[in-house]
Amino acid sequence: MAQNEKDENERITIKEVFGKWFGLFLVLISAAVVYLLIINLDDIFSGFMFMLSVLKPVIYGAIIAYLLNPLTKMYYRLLLKGYEKKGKSPSDKTVRIMESMTIVFALLTGVLIIAILCWLVIPQLITTVISLIETVPSQANDYYNYITDKIQSNKYIASRMQDTALQATKYMDNIMNNDLFPWLKSELLPNLNIYAKQFANGVMSFINVLYNLFIGIIVAIYLLKGKRVFAAQAKKITYGVCRKKTADTIIHYVRISNNMFSGFISGKIVDSTIIGIICFVLMTIFRMPYALLVSVIVGVTNVIPVFGPYIGAIPSALLILLVSPVQALYFIILVAILQQVDGNIIGPAILGESTGLSAFWVLFSILFFGGFWGIVGMLVGCPLFAVIYTIAKDFINYCLEKRKLSTDTQTYVNLKTIEDGRDGYEYIEYTVSEINGKRNKKNSASKAKSSSLMSVLKKFLKKVMDSKQISKDKNDEK
Repeated sequence: MAQNEKDENERITIKEVFGKWFGLFLVLISAAVVYLLIINLDDIFSGFMFMLSVLKPVIYGAIIAYLLNPLTKMYYRLLLKGYEKKGKSPSDKTVRIMESMTIVFALLTGVLIIAILCWLVIPQLITTVISLIETVPSQANDYYNYITDKIQSNKYIASRMQDTALQATKYMDNIMNNDLFPWLKSELLPNLNIYAKQFANGVMSFINVLYNLFIGIIVAIYLLKGKRVFAAQAKKITYGVCRKKTADTIIHYVRISNNMFSGFISGKIVDSTIIGIICFVLMTIFRMPYALLVSVIVGVTNVIPVFGPYIGAIPSALLILLVSPVQALYFIILVAILQQVDGNIIGPAILGESTGLSAFWVLFSILFFGGFWGIVGMLVGCPLFAVIYTIAKDFINYCLEKRKLSTDTQTYVNLKTIEDGRDGYEYIEYTVSEINGKRNKKNSASKAKSSSLMSVLKKFLKKVMDSKQISKDKNDEK
C-alpha cells in the first residue's frame, strides 16, 4: 500500500510539473506568434488586400444580391398571391420556376432603373456642359463690366484695387518665373511617359471595375438562386462550431442586422426618390434651370444621412448661380424647406424607428465610419452602428438583470445612490431642493467668476489710465 501511495504521489508531482512547463511553453509559443504577426504586419495586410482584390467579383455580387433581394421577395409575394386567390398551393417545381422568374424580374428592374437614370441624366448633363461653354464667357464678361463700372465710380476703391492688381501681377509673375516654368521643364516634360502610363492604368482600372461588375451580376444570380441553401449551411456551421446558446445569440443578432440594413437601405432609397421627384416638380413650377439634373443629384445624395443634402445642394447651387444668383438663393431656400419636410414628415413615415438611434448617435456614426470608409462609410455607418449599439445595450441589460438591477434608463436620470432594502434594491434619487441647490451653487460660482473677472478688468483699466495720466503730466512739465 505504501509503495502504491508513493507511486501515486510521484505521478501527481510529474503531472503538476509537466502542466506548469506546458503552460509556460504555450505562453512562449503565443508570444512568438504575436511577435511574428507584428513584424510581418505589412505583409499580412498586403496579403489580405490581395485576397480582397481577387474576391472583388464575389463581393460585388454579394452587394448586388443583397440590394436585389427585397425586389425578389416582393415579386415572389405577388406571384404567390395569384395561387392564393385560386385556392391552390404551388408545387416544388412551380416554386423553383417562380424563384427563377423573380430573380429575372429583379435584375431587369435594377437594369431598367439604371438605364432610366442614365437616359435622364446624360443628355441633360451634355446639354448643361454645352450651355455652360456658350454662356459662361458672356456672363463672366458681364460680371467683369459690372464690377469695373462700380470700381471706377468710387475713387477710393479704384485706387485700392489698382494697388492690389499691381501686387497680384507681381505675385503671379514671380510664380510663373520661379515655380511654374521650372516645374514644366524639370518635372512635367521629362515625366510625360509616366503620366501617360498612369492614365492608361486608370483606364484599365475602370475596365476592370466593369468586368468585376459583370462577373458580380453572375455571382448575384447564383447567390439569389441558392440563398436558402447558403442560409441553411451558415446555420449548420454556427450550430456545429458553437454551443447552442451561443449559436442562438449569433443567429438572433444576424437577423437583427439584416432587418436594420435592409429596412434602412430600402427606406432611404424610397425616401430619396420621393425627395427627388418633389424637387423636380417644385423647380419646374418656379422655372429654375437644370431642374432634371439638379433633382437627380439631390435625390441620389439624399441617400447619405445628415450630410447628403448638403453634398448635393452645394454643387447644384453653384451650377444655378452661373445662370442666375437670385434663383440660386431661391434654390437654397427650397432645399432647406425640403430637408425640413423630409426630416420631420417623409423620413419618419417611411423609415420609422428602423435604427433606434438618437440624432447624436446618427451624426457620430456617420462621422466615425465616414472617416474610415468615405462615402461608403456614410451610407452603411448608421445601420452598422445601430447593430453595435443594440448588442452593447443588450449586454448591459443582461449584466444589470444578472445583478437584479433596473434596466430602465429613466431610473438613473436623478439617481443618487442604490441601497439594499428588504424587498430588493432601493433607488434613492436627488430631491428637488438638492437639485436646486446644485443649480444655485453653479449659478453663484459662475457669478463669482464673472465678478472676479470684472474686478481684474477694472484694475487693468485703472492702471492703463494712471499710466496715461503720468505720461501726460511729464509732457506738461516739459
